[in-house]
Amino acid sequence: MRPLWTLIKLYINSIFRFSVIRHSSDRRERRNAIMGIVAIGIIAVSYGFMSASTSAALFLTGQTNEAPFLMLCTMASVFVLVMAFSQGSATLSGFADFDTLMGMPIRTSLVVFARFLALYLVEAVYSLAFLLPCGILYGIIARPAAWFYPAYLVMTLLVPVLPVVIGSGADLLLSAAFAKSKYKKGITSTIKTVFLLVFVAGAYLLPRMTDRILENPTAIADSLSRIYPPAAWFAKGATGSIPHVLLYTLGSIVLCAGFLFVLNRTFLPLHDRLASSYHVVNYRLKRQRQNSVIRALFTVEARRFLNSTAWVLNTVIGVVLIIAIGIAGSIFSRRLIETASELGLVAFLPAILIGVLIFCATLAPTTACAISMEGKQVWISKQLPIPAQKWLRAKLYVNLALAGPALLVSITLLSIAFRAALHPLDVAGLYLLPVASLLCTTVLGLLVNAKMPRLSWKSDTEVVKQSGAVLIMMLICFALLLITVVPVLLFGSGWIAAAVCILILTVTGIVYGRLMKQAEQIRLNL
Repeated sequence: MRPLWTLIKLYINSIFRFSVIRHSSDRRERRNAIMGIVAIGIIAVSYGFMSASTSAALFLTGQTNEAPFLMLCTMASVFVLVMAFSQGSATLSGFADFDTLMGMPIRTSLVVFARFLALYLVEAVYSLAFLLPCGILYGIIARPAAWFYPAYLVMTLLVPVLPVVIGSGADLLLSAAFAKSKYKKGITSTIKTVFLLVFVAGAYLLPRMTDRILENPTAIADSLSRIYPPAAWFAKGATGSIPHVLLYTLGSIVLCAGFLFVLNRTFLPLHDRLASSYHVVNYRLKRQRQNSVIRALFTVEARRFLNSTAWVLNTVIGVVLIIAIGIAGSIFSRRLIETASELGLVAFLPAILIGVLIFCATLAPTTACAISMEGKQVWISKQLPIPAQKWLRAKLYVNLALAGPALLVSITLLSIAFRAALHPLDVAGLYLLPVASLLCTTVLGLLVNAKMPRLSWKSDTEVVKQSGAVLIMMLICFALLLITVVPVLLFGSGWIAAAVCILILTVTGIVYGRLMKQAEQIRLNL
């Protein structure tokens, strides 16, 4: 039991970095670790607030008590499924100290169980955020029997089991299927990106789903019960059915035990297959292509980005949303203009379009973790006989090449579609402010990551999801959104847009000049 507890503590520390916060003498490392926990906390609190507001609105209808539990259990399960599918194989079987760990007198089953439990505990944080507020409100409003509280807590803790098993299992199978393919990273990243887009589309339809539940909760509850039966067991158990409490609890435990049994039997060969790589048979050295320094560095950075599934998933969603907004705006522009006219919001239409485009273009710049993603291989960049300025510019170009063309195409489509409601100065603001904001966040992301690098990581998910630089850039994105949209809302998008654009570009130029001036020192300090 002691080796298992030791492994669990090691894995939890590697995820949440508690040991770094307690024992590290490096102030920058401690700050990064704290910011990672703060990022997880902010996400959990936001989900808790959404859960409380949704469940309160449903409970106050007084028509049914199962609908809130059904809806929130389904939402929590889908979210955990997406998270487990995006990082299951990396957490369960992809770790750098595999040879050292397998050489110790520890049973493989303990390693498997500890890895699964570490993944489960991370997802349990989010499921608790989804379901605890609902249970608390139900306890205040319905005043259930005393056994409800421990039973509900146990079922809530077991909610992540099924989606973790399905998501991580699917991720392991997908990674194993394409492990020896030359394009395994591209294939797996594409599949996971499509899966994430489906999840985002479902999240977009969530408000409509909530309205339909408020209108007819019984019918929607029946539909969710047929789509996801475990959510129905959870809801019936939460509203007083002891047999369903036992069914949900025992079913989750049996499923977890079965998954761990299969994973334990296939753990070593599965890890060997995932660690394998593509090799060309009868390789022949032919004519070598020669590129300029900046183009070669850009190619290296682009490949590093595409080879990280977590990085791609965290960034590409904004680009896809930009394109989707441009296409949807072109299709539904007439209806949107009519709706805005009926509501008296035509004057605010330019500010709305600008705000949406800025939010999508600046939410997750690749530069926020471009330096951190080099990890322990950063010594290679430090030893190369190239100027540090070019090394940093290549990281900037990746984000601009990814989001820039999509942003320009989307703005052009929206300008044409909404030409009846936009003044020429509005069109100019529609081009200037989103592009200037993209340039600003691209440069600021690199500056923040240079100040808060996180090079000691075992999984790229730690950098993309839990690093302090990413959290800071999210806050900067919201601040920039306020700085650009509020003046346009108050004074119109004419000359105000140009003035705000000049201000943003001035800040961008100052930050860029500072980066280029301190480039050598930044690289030396890594």
